[in-house]
Amino acid sequence: MFTANTMSSSFEALGMSLLGSSQMASPDPEKADSAAASARVLVEAIKKDLKPRDIITRKSIENAIALVMATGGSTNAVLHFLAIASAPKCPGRSTTSNASASACRCCAT
Repeated sequence: MFTANTMSSSFEALGMSLLGSSQMASPDPEKADSAAASARVLVEAIKKDLKPRDIITRKSIENAIALVMATGGSTNAVLHFLAIASAPKCPGRSTTSNASASACRCCAT
């Protein structure tokens, strides 16, 4: 998997995109339906003042990392998730050593 596919699928596990949205081909007509559904969910999130920091937790990051590892995803995901985890007000902020520990726990299970 390259970085784009890795991040697309792991963002489902993170809770930041709709389930199944990363599994369809771009030219497929199903993609337009998925985009419309995503737009509806986004509008509802805005109405409810729901922000990424309300969705992304340490557990969701660990879940996304587990998916990357299980699918043989791009190593660039490590950099992306370190950046996401260190974003201001992200619950369970992570450091490099914490991310490594998360990865080890995922491998052991």
